[in-house]
Amino acid sequence: MRIQLCEASMLRRSGALLCSLIFASGCQRNPPEPKPAASAQAIPAASVSLPTLDAAMHLPTQKSGQKAPLLVLLHGLGSSGQELASGSDWPSFAEAHGIAWVAPNGPVDKRGRRFWAAGPECCNFDQLPVDHVAALSALITQLGASNGVDRSRVFVGGHSNGAFMAHRLACERPDLVRGIIAIAGTGPMSRAACRAPTSLRVLQIHGEQDPIVTYPGGHLFRNPAYPEHLSAQRTAEDWAAALGCDANPRPGAALNLETQLPGAETRVDSYGNCKTGAVELWSVAGGAHYLGFRAPAPEAVWAFLTR
Repeated sequence: MRIQLCEASMLRRSGALLCSLIFASGCQRNPPEPKPAASAQAIPAASVSLPTLDAAMHLPTQKSGQKAPLLVLLHGLGSSGQELASGSDWPSFAEAHGIAWVAPNGPVDKRGRRFWAAGPECCNFDQLPVDHVAALSALITQLGASNGVDRSRVFVGGHSNGAFMAHRLACERPDLVRGIIAIAGTGPMSRAACRAPTSLRVLQIHGEQDPIVTYPGGHLFRNPAYPEHLSAQRTAEDWAAALGCDANPRPGAALNLETQLPGAETRVDSYGNCKTGAVELWSVAGGAHYLGFRAPAPEAVWAFLTR
């Protein structure tokens, strides 16, 4: 595992902001459809490898002795950490609010696309023998040992394939993270491998017009040749059950999350009285697949995570 520590101020001077944020690249285009695997055979545990993750951690300007919260950003299928960073407001928001961040690059599949093996739903279509839960766990553990990072405040955010991966990581290693943000990606169809979290904040953000990972659930790309995924609502309900929240959500004040859409387009559903954390579903009316990159989204998301 190769990790660089970079001061955000140095990055600004160099003009080379890496950003594999887990929130999609800034380009508003649909990625090409992946080729589905011929069969979804189980991979023998003995053959699974721990991939090396290229990641540059960016520490904010901070006073001596201060520890910063850490935000891990996971890109979508075919994207990269660099694309995520250069196409969003998250790096500047992180520096302004004293947040350390890292955007690791997933390995490439047989078609040259970076991906995360987030379970049967998405997106290890070549059935490559990798364990990204273990790889990301090792990365978070190593970064958490840094003198500049507050190990008790680690958050994971992902877009699309990265959002599926954020859900899986929180499901299987809730001990590592304090909260997740999942944009345009849903939770696991089966929670058999999930561990009981002691405290976790879960934010599911989904465009109601998403053509790739559809809001009501179904097959990726609305194509029966691809795997099925949960609905955005079922994802939130599953987390609410896991965290001991009320089964029925309470509506909150609508948000103007995406300025390119008219009005306060985002409906907020909050699952109350959680025993071990918090769950909210933000449904973006008119929203497609690419969301959460520009202000005011980072501020609203961070307010939920740190509430």
